[in-house]
Amino acid sequence: MLGVSTNNFEMPPDPFADDPNDPASFLEPDEELAPLSSEEKSALKQDLANVREFRAMLEPRGVKGITMLCEDCDEPHFYDWEIIVSNLKSMLEHNSMPVHEPSAQPNPDRYVTWDYCLGYADACHFTFRMGLGGF
Repeated sequence: MLGVSTNNFEMPPDPFADDPNDPASFLEPDEELAPLSSEEKSALKQDLANVREFRAMLEPRGVKGITMLCEDCDEPHFYDWEIIVSNLKSMLEHNSMPVHEPSAQPNPDRYVTWDYCLGYADACHFTFRMGLGGF
């Protein structure tokens, strides 16, 4: 029987736990994920450090998170900082990403792309190194 993992303390309990009529019991089991390589773990740790830095720099300026174009539905998806951090931690600890609910009626003007975050952080570091002040 396929069920939802209850090992993630950040996820609500499975409402169908121990229910013989659980709708998920009719689904095919998910295929097992290979353990993360040391390179993948290192990349995830770097992403987590980046997200924390981006948040520290951009949240005081009103940026709520990151937007990404979904390849499946060709629509932008909006991820709050907390969701990104939680997903990256879960991937590092459990080798899986929990399902999350999107932000309710997000304001697209309050979300930026990953590339924007990288560019903003690079510009801040450059101005600091050059003694030009900060943003």
